[in-house]
Amino acid sequence: MNCRRVTSLITEYLSGALDAWTTSALGAHLLDCCDCLALFETYLKTIEAVRTLPSKDISPGVRTRIHRSLEKRIKYSSLVH
Repeated sequence: MNCRRVTSLITEYLSGALDAWTTSALGAHLLDCCDCLALFETYLKTIEAVRTLPSKDISPGVRTRIHRSLEKRIKYSSLVH
């Protein structure tokens, strides 16, 4: 597994949506690649930080814009690696 593939699968990995083989391959890559491990740890810290924020409802339009923005960033990030 290469860095580009790992970057594109991090969110699925964290949500437990990957099959066992892919999960294992991604985990093995993280053990050998300090750049991908740093990215992975950043995702974990971000998730932890967001969970500590007070919960407020957001409008569907704002939610859609946030999701689109995150998808673009993930796609861009996977192109860089």
